[in-house]
Amino acid sequence: MNIKIPLLLTSALARIVLGLLFSSFAAFVSWVMFFQGSSVDQEVYYLKQSVVIGIPAGLVISLIWWNPESPKLMMFVQGFTIILISVLSPLAIVNLMSIDMGTTLVGPSTRVPVVSIGDIFKKMMLATVLAANFVGAAFFLYRSVVYKEI
Repeated sequence: MNIKIPLLLTSALARIVLGLLFSSFAAFVSWVMFFQGSSVDQEVYYLKQSVVIGIPAGLVISLIWWNPESPKLMMFVQGFTIILISVLSPLAIVNLMSIDMGTTLVGPSTRVPVVSIGDIFKKMMLATVLAANFVGAAFFLYRSVVYKEI
């Protein structure tokens, strides 16, 4: 075997740690800058938040898992796939998991549901960062083992 296992594991572990840190930071900064509050249509609200959180995190993870030894077309396919997964995974998680909700009093006797924004953000960011890093690691390990690229 031409690839040394410690070098492969060290490289993958470093990229995973950096991917988790920098993509979390990018998602948080983007969410703070572009957060638009609540909307009437809950699905559109979740989609907007998935895009705001997913695209910056996906771009950062794509750059971290970028391999200059791989063909450019393969790297662009990898980048597109990572960004797509980083946008779709938080949307799927929010739709499949329960969100903390409560009610608030409006007027003298009308109760309206209130969604926990912190809970939504936490679940969305965790989903996008983990899923996109998993996809980046899968591409990296495949190209490393099959084509001997590190």
